[in-house]
Amino acid sequence: MTESSSTRYKTARSIRIACGLLFILFSVCYLCFQSPLLEMLQKVLSEGQTTYSPQWGTWIITLILCLLQWGISAWMRLPERWHALTYIPSFLLLSFVTDVHKDIYEAVTLGRWIWLLPLSLLLFWLLSWGMRRLEMLLGDYRNQKGWSTLMPNLLTMYLLSVGCVSLGNTDELFHYEAAADAALLHGDYRKVTEIGAGSGRTSRELTVMRVYALSRMDSLPDRLFDYPLHDGTRGLLLDAGVATTWLRADSLYAYLGGTPRQGESITGYLRRLCYTDTGNHPVLDYYLCALLLRKELEVFVKELDYFCYVEEGLPKAYAEALYLYYRQRPSLTPPYDFADLEQAYEHYRKASPEDRRHYWYYYDHTTIRYEK
Repeated sequence: MTESSSTRYKTARSIRIACGLLFILFSVCYLCFQSPLLEMLQKVLSEGQTTYSPQWGTWIITLILCLLQWGISAWMRLPERWHALTYIPSFLLLSFVTDVHKDIYEAVTLGRWIWLLPLSLLLFWLLSWGMRRLEMLLGDYRNQKGWSTLMPNLLTMYLLSVGCVSLGNTDELFHYEAAADAALLHGDYRKVTEIGAGSGRTSRELTVMRVYALSRMDSLPDRLFDYPLHDGTRGLLLDAGVATTWLRADSLYAYLGGTPRQGESITGYLRRLCYTDTGNHPVLDYYLCALLLRKELEVFVKELDYFCYVEEGLPKAYAEALYLYYRQRPSLTPPYDFADLEQAYEHYRKASPEDRRHYWYYYDHTTIRYEK
């Protein structure tokens, strides 16, 4: 082997190794990020019969994509300057399997990929053919330095990575929902309450799953207002017949002890379960929290007195709502000493706007919309 041939061989090998390592690194990181979505996708496709392992799934998918690239490279035989183009089909498939949205709970469809995938593959073939022709027309670049050959490949890998991320689902809220859904499947209620806890954004599905997890942990009235809440009492339950999570409305109804009647409001449904003794134990906290979400303090105090012993040691949200009720009515005598609550309230009023972990903040800053 001549010195020139040896140099070209080393350059080609360096380019292939660099592109391969970059792709593996990107694929592993991206699939780890998308693992909650893939777990939900597998759960839906298998109708709940199998589960997705993030560790094994990440490496198996990456291996398949690398084998696909190896086959494409052997078939297309592109010049080393354009070797990174052989990763286009692998990046496309990576985008395809991670382009998951809420509609998967209703039906799994190809969506835009029914035309985007074949069109992209056709453009890939035309681009590859064009690059081979261009290399032939521009002449022999075998004597150029390796860096000038490596740079186009690195730039191509970067652009393909950006394109993959833009085509896949990177919606923050849906990732939170999928991760919470997956945690509920494993019975990890604490993890549900930790997912997205530092974010100021929420959705109805995420709120419902947090409420359910807090209830399972007997922490609902203590920690409900630690999180941003969605649309009043609508964040307590899901609509029957509409699948937007793996957690179904019927499962929540069974947990609470009954099914809503036709046209019954969420608050009315919870109240009926409490008064007819058909509901399970958690429904009382759901009902009292529903009253707090609707800011119906007078009704809340009446119901709290009916169902509970009103004394020190009440859950955080109940105590804060009770203090607010008597603060608005100074002529009434509180049921117990509110000295600690008064001190906490004064601290809340002087605290920064970020101090939202109180029912008082919800009461002061949330507008209640009409709820069915």
